[in-house]
Amino acid sequence: MSTNAPLLRRAGPWWLPLALLVLALLGCNRGLWTPDEPREAEISREMALAPGLIPTLNGQRFIEKPPLYYWTVAAVYRLSGGPSVPGARAVSVAASLATLAVLYAWASAAHSRPVGALCALMLASSLQFMISSHWVLIDPLLMLATTVAAWTAWELLARRDSSALRFGLYGSLVLALWIKGPIGPLLIGAGLALYVLIDRPLYWRRLRPILGISVLALALLLLGLAIAQQGGRAALWEWAYVNQWQRLLNPGITGHRQPLLYYGWTLPVAVLPWLVPLIEALRPAHWRRLPPHALASASDPARYGALMCAAMLVVLSLSATKRETYLLPLLPLLFLWLGIRSYEWWQHWQLRTDGRMGALWWLQVSLLCLWALAAPLAGWIWLKAVNPWILAALSLALIAAAALLYSSLAVQRMRAAGAALICAYVGAAATLVLAPPLLNRTKDMGPFVRWIGQQLPPGQPVYATGVDETLAAEIPYYAGRNVVPLDPQVLQRSAAMSTLPQWLLVQDNHDGQAVAPGREYVLVASRSFGAQRALLLWRRQAAAAAP
Repeated sequence: MSTNAPLLRRAGPWWLPLALLVLALLGCNRGLWTPDEPREAEISREMALAPGLIPTLNGQRFIEKPPLYYWTVAAVYRLSGGPSVPGARAVSVAASLATLAVLYAWASAAHSRPVGALCALMLASSLQFMISSHWVLIDPLLMLATTVAAWTAWELLARRDSSALRFGLYGSLVLALWIKGPIGPLLIGAGLALYVLIDRPLYWRRLRPILGISVLALALLLLGLAIAQQGGRAALWEWAYVNQWQRLLNPGITGHRQPLLYYGWTLPVAVLPWLVPLIEALRPAHWRRLPPHALASASDPARYGALMCAAMLVVLSLSATKRETYLLPLLPLLFLWLGIRSYEWWQHWQLRTDGRMGALWWLQVSLLCLWALAAPLAGWIWLKAVNPWILAALSLALIAAAALLYSSLAVQRMRAAGAALICAYVGAAATLVLAPPLLNRTKDMGPFVRWIGQQLPPGQPVYATGVDETLAAEIPYYAGRNVVPLDPQVLQRSAAMSTLPQWLLVQDNHDGQAVAPGREYVLVASRSFGAQRALLLWRRQAAAAAP
């Protein structure tokens, strides 16, 4: 889909960065949403208070991931005057914007500026990128590191030899290692191995693979030694085996076990609303390899992105632990591929002389119209009313959808291209604007947790049952108090009244495991957060009767 539509040409050279910046900032005005955001924000807060190599959660060792991400968020906290939700979210937003800038520069140099703009805008408006780029997560920072690594590797293979490029390649892979562990370098290494094996580029030795493997091995060794020095062998075992090897083969208590073909249906959802370009790009004609004599002068970046994605997807699929957010490192490469193929398809399609737009185009139009209208209609149904925000979003969505339908019915291919991009942008923007007010009540525990902290005497920890990672993060982050987990069975069996805590917080996940405290307690307040989480604050009656 070309970005040469008249409307986009008249917008001037600043329309793309401005549009991407606005999209990045929309939806950031919300609290920490369960389950992941409170954990990452609190670990970073504790890292800022007590800098070290081993992350902690609620004062306890939490070494699922290396410390680089937490160092970054902690540095933002320090620079911005203290822990804050915008500070934590800024890392993901900045990393995602930087990834879009790299993708734009890469596609522009490899093909043309219209293609660079198309790749960046398609990625920014895709479902999984749109969600993850606004989430307090490790994966956006990992995505930036792997995208830089993939770009510098392509530059070495296709354009020029440079020590600076090799430094960028292996430096970014070391950063990926220190952000999320060996999976970052492994994804890029698998993609490069498949590309070199299948396409046999003439200049593959520019990668200096032996040097790169040595650098990564040294970085991994230094990381392991540093963890062992600070936390001992137990910490090293927990990081290297439980949270790396065991997650790969048998997640067990680490969770997120999914079947082998999990990404077979997750990936098409992640690229919405751009499912039709994915279908088009998978045509066998697009997978023909260039003749060997042409590889030195005409390396195909779309093919490079496709092969890299294929290998990365295989690695992610072989792992027993799978989540939708794990797709983030391959999405820029995927949209490099889809953007170039979509542009080529659109340029060829404009040469047609018939008066039909074709079935594939109308399928894409249907998806884009649904995409633009989905958020305001869902908000209308959810609230059973139309507020000004929903009305404004619905009006913009209807205008964008009508423009796309009109230009398509009139077979105005150039205008239809611009209308398609605008429709995708409006749908993403509407989703980001409407999601916080619609979901805050069920996803943001912050206001209720702050209120709980105000009820307890100063300096007293929060005694709680049903404590998980989310609750162990929410209480320290919002209330500034440690969490002391209690066994509810012990509370019921306790005969010594003086040993019972004055205040008790019970988390009920509606799984039949939560147990109400004995009759010594009265319920002070409760709050549900969706169908699977409720918090109940109890107080001892004897304490309540005391003067």
